Amino acid sequence: MNGIKALVEHRIFQWAIIVLIFINAGILALDALPETRLGQHETLMKLDDAILWIFVAELFLRVLAHGKRFLTDPWSIFDTLVVGVSFMPLAGGFAALRAFRVFRVLRLVSAFPKLRSVVSGLLGAIPGIASVAVLMVLIVFVSSILATNLFGERVPHYFGDLWLSMFTLFKVMTLEGWPDIADAVMAVYPWAWVFFLIYILVATLTLLNFFVAIIVNAMEEEALKDKATISMQDKLLDEIGNLRAELEVFRAQQKKELDDIEKLLEKADKERK
Repeated sequence: MNGIKALVEHRIFQWAIIVLIFINAGILALDALPETRLGQHETLMKLDDAILWIFVAELFLRVLAHGKRFLTDPWSIFDTLVVGVSFMPLAGGFAALRAFRVFRVLRLVSAFPKLRSVVSGLLGAIPGIASVAVLMVLIVFVSSILATNLFGERVPHYFGDLWLSMFTLFKVMTLEGWPDIADAVMAVYPWAWVFFLIYILVATLTLLNFFVAIIVNAMEEEALKDKATISMQDKLLDEIGNLRAELEVFRAQQKKELDDIEKLLEKADKERK
């Protein structure tokens, strides 16, 4: 098992897997081109299947090398799921799911520590993002009811009912084409600029910036964790170095004391004679 562990943790082995991931991404990209799909689809799929079985073998070696630790490592579980998607059934209603084999490219995330830190930061930001998302939904919901009552009668193509109003206000929130919507409403209700001004200030300029702030804060916390881990490792290495130095001094003292004892014994033997 130690030999298998040394193999899977060897830098050459890891870089070989990374290169295969890039090659697999290139194969899937070529297969998505219409001119390639017509003539080389079968060849590309055979290469894709060959790389898939290499990935399966790699995961099997990692299971043998790490044992139960493999099941407790979230990135190992992620790699297993990404590879496992490629074994979706080919027939029936599940055939379209084979398109998810492109997710194998996402294994690059687990291959590079920096990418893992980014993903960990994003996952850590989910609770904060969820809170802001709930607040945003409430604001859009309340604003949609208000806009339907205010503008729905004379501008029905934008605010005719609740769902249409929510979709319209979502477009306004993204700042994509909102001037056209505002102009259409203001042509009937000149004072409508007040509604759009308040809505954009609250929903877009405030809440969307909350999303950015939460993500940036999560990224900074993840970076601090990485620095703390590196700092702790450096401290451990320094302590190990100090212990080795103290051990060498202790050995030198012991050797000196043994030499002194041997000299005393030799001197005592000479005096006896």
